[in-house]
Formats: sequence, C-alpha cells, structure tokens
Amino acid sequence: MKFKIGTVVLSIALLSQSVNAYGAVLDYETVVENAQKENKTIQTFETEDGSGNTVKVAAQQETLYVTSRTADIYTVPGDNGEVLEELTLGNQVQRNGVCDNGWSKVSYDSSDGKVNGYIQNQMLSEDIQITSVEDEVEVKSDCDILDFPGRKDGEVVGEVIELDQVKRTGTVNGGWSRIEYQASDGSSQEGYIPTSVLNLPEADSASEDTIDKKENAGTVHKSSGEGVFADAIEAGGTVSEENGVQIGTPVAASSDASLKPLGKFKITHYCPCSICCGPWSNGITSTGVIATTNHTIAVDPSQIPYGSKVVINGQVYVAEDCGGAIKTNCIDIYVATHAEGEAKGVYYTDVYLIQ
Repeated sequence: MKFKIGTVVLSIALLSQSVNAYGAVLDYETVVENAQKENKTIQTFETEDGSGNTVKVAAQQETLYVTSRTADIYTVPGDNGEVLEELTLGNQVQRNGVCDNGWSKVSYDSSDGKVNGYIQNQMLSEDIQITSVEDEVEVKSDCDILDFPGRKDGEVVGEVIELDQVKRTGTVNGGWSRIEYQASDGSSQEGYIPTSVLNLPEADSASEDTIDKKENAGTVHKSSGEGVFADAIEAGGTVSEENGVQIGTPVAASSDASLKPLGKFKITHYCPCSICCGPWSNGITSTGVIATTNHTIAVDPSQIPYGSKVVINGQVYVAEDCGGAIKTNCIDIYVATHAEGEAKGVYYTDVYLIQ
C-alpha cells in the first residue's frame, strides 16, 4: 500500500457545525471548505480503498461515537478490506483523518490493544450515544424489547410486562433505556425499550425526550387503510418548514400514469423523534436528503430501489430511506410528529410503482 504525504489548506478549528449528508459528522468537502476560510495547513496523504481507487485523507482530530447497531473497522477505506474490529452502538473512537469517499481514519482502544483502521462516516456521530446508568425500575406498560433503540431500525428480541422489575444500564437520547433481559437460551442480553414505559423518579422523568412524548410513545395502533385510491389528494409539490420538519404538499398520482402492481404491503409511519429513529433523530435519510412529509418513505431497497416513485392510496411517495426493521413488503411513511404517526397507525394496502 502506497502513501503519499502532502499538505493542503485545512482547518483544525472548524468554523461551523455543518455536517455530512447523513447528519452525523463533518465530511471531507466540508472540512476543506472550512479550512480554506481559515487558511491553515495540515498534512494529508493518499491511500487505496481496496478496489484500486485512490482516496485522499485529510487530518481531522476529534472524538466520535458509533450510532449504528454494528460498525466494522477495516484495514482500508472501503468494504473490500479486512475487518479488524466490530464495534457496537455507543463505542468511542478517535478520528484522526477524514477521507474523500465517505470514510474516516480512526483508532479504537480494544481489550487487545489499539486498533487503527477505517470506518464509514455514516456510522459515526459527535454526540455521546449512550449515557450509563445503573438502577432497577418498574415497567408501567407492556412493551417489546428491541435490539436497537429506534422503531424504524430495531427488531423485536423480547418483551417486558407491566410491573416487571428491570435493570437499566443506559439511556439513549433520553427517549430509550438500555436494559438487561434473559434471552430464550437463558443467557443475559441487553436490549432497548422506550423510557416512557418505565416508572422513573420525577427528576429522571422530567429529563426524558419531550418530542411528542406520550405514555404509550413508540407503540402502533391499527387503522383501516381501506382503498387503493382512497381520497382525492390536492396536487402540488411545494415544501415548507414547521418546527424544523420539512412539510411537503401531497401529490396525487396522475390519471394517465403507468402503474406496476407491487402487491399488498404493510404500511407503518415514522417521524424524526428519537423513539422512531434512535440516534438518527435529525430528519436526514439514508440517501442523504432531508426527509419530507407527504413525500419520503423508508423501504427495503433490495425490493424497491432508492429513487423509485410509488403510489399508496392514490398519493405519490419517493423511496429515500431505509431501516433495519423495514423488510420485504413493508413501507414506513415519514410524518411530521409522533402523534400523527400513532394516529395513522398500521394498515395493509396495495402499492404501485410508477414506471
């Protein structure tokens, strides 16, 4: 592997809090842009991504935290390299370089010593993801245990029942609590439940995430969802912003549109709160665009490719997001608030692809 040492005009002291497309950490272009304004110089080098492509790396020193369920450190800035270490949500790394292909050069203190390698930017955040706590609390309502703190990405691994006593080991963004539970094989595991289902001391309850907080936040409710082309929807396409959420006007499917039936889908709803999206509670989608109501849907991209336009109950949506819990024949529609998502609930309906 060849390294070419050089210098470019970069800034160690960043001028703004701009973020990359995923809303997680500063990317190469932003670092360079900020640096040019400061007119400061630091070292850079070039390396390869494991597929024969040259990658530029600029020095960038900061502490970051893993935001995904798992994140691998590779020998090169590309997923064709060897995996050196598998990290999990909340692990801390030191970033010492940012690549121009969406990766970062990092070091991690493992139990076997320091690991140096590369990790994808989208797996990282400047914010501490898990705050450690240690207490035993009572469950006030039945709830599923997820393997990741977010309805969109978490999968059910167990359940807690009203009046259960659980050991809490951490909190995520105030909206989720990490607890210990017993798996089906008898082993002790860790999972996540909404903090709102726990009976907490008044001081702790006051510090919970307040985005559409309700006693049953994070639950879903059934609704009819009848009809393929239900109500007439006003055409439009403009976007406004309310309370930091992009609001789009509904767009109806054209009467002469060529539609391909995709079958019957389970329709759910999510918003940018931490109950729905966990660490990614910022409205940024997996494709890098800002989610917009009446427009953005999360899909299984192996079934519905990103960018596809689909028709649900007569309205046009665009596949711009994904989630670990969004599997085959399931679509998650982006809405403005958690209360709206709960009100619209879960239903099944036919879905069509605009060709």
